[in-house]
Amino acid sequence: MTARVGHNGGPALDEPADTRPGRCKHCRHWMAPSDEEQRAYEWFHLGLSRRRVRRPTGACDRVLVGNNPRPPFSATSAEFGCDNFEAAPPPPIPRSGGFVTI
Repeated sequence: MTARVGHNGGPALDEPADTRPGRCKHCRHWMAPSDEEQRAYEWFHLGLSRRRVRRPTGACDRVLVGNNPRPPFSATSAEFGCDNFEAAPPPPIPRSGGFVTI
């Protein structure tokens, strides 16, 4: 048995690599469309609304597509993927209550 220095048999210290695909909805540069636009599309897609609604698009100012080295601004859907993907940081962990009685 080989002993590893600094390891006490607990879980691995390194966090697992991000396994999310490189899509705009997971990128830190992407600005999502408004909630109203997303809700209207969901209702249309589910058949709850007869009004036609286009797929909601967000915006990104760092899209890299093809051989162009300069990133232009573009409207992109959540499923779009480009060469300039950077994973968004994980959401903050909610803490318990902030009130203390003494």
